Amino acid sequence: MKYKNIDYKIVVGKQVRRLRLEAGMTQDILSERCGIYRTYLSRIEAGSANPTLLILIALSASLDVPIGDLFEPIDEQTDHVTGSQAGRARKPKE
Repeated sequence: MKYKNIDYKIVVGKQVRRLRLEAGMTQDILSERCGIYRTYLSRIEAGSANPTLLILIALSASLDVPIGDLFEPIDEQTDHVTGSQAGRARKPKE
């Protein structure tokens, strides 16, 4: 499989921010749930940090989404998710 020239740090950061806001969480809340500093979460969302697999697992669990959702590119023009995540229903929060 040939990969496009995609900066996945940016993709993951945008997805984390989008999913966090969609869940109604602040950076403080999400960072506390993940056990990381808020400043580190801010760097992840900005695309300047390169989170480890354990951090990605913590983020996906805290955001209640499959880890693969963090890697789905967002269409910049419409700010909508492209690919397999488009149209997928989110699990309701309990």
